[in-house]
Amino acid sequence: MQSLGHALKNIRLDNKLSQEEFAERINKHQGLSITKGMVSKWESGTIEPKTRMMKAIAETFHVSIDGLLGLQVPEKESIETIATHIDDDLTQEEMEEIKKYIQFIKSQRK
Repeated sequence: MQSLGHALKNIRLDNKLSQEEFAERINKHQGLSITKGMVSKWESGTIEPKTRMMKAIAETFHVSIDGLLGLQVPEKESIETIATHIDDDLTQEEMEEIKKYIQFIKSQRK
């Protein structure tokens, strides 16, 4: 499991941003006053961002807070999430069929 600081650094590098540019992008999108120094401390693990900052990072870079924290979604929730995003007007029976199909696919693993 990667640390929060490592996750933040990966997001920043994936977006080809310096620490200053990372802070500026969040500030621009969220109206905050994050500094390069704060980003440096977050990445090094010296301090962790407050909840409000985590939310701002997640919204600005379209990532989940769970992902930033290295949490994994339980398998059952993940199946329901996939089915939910396939189509908004699936019936309960169609959702059950999707779940059965996913279980079938898993049963084919060697």
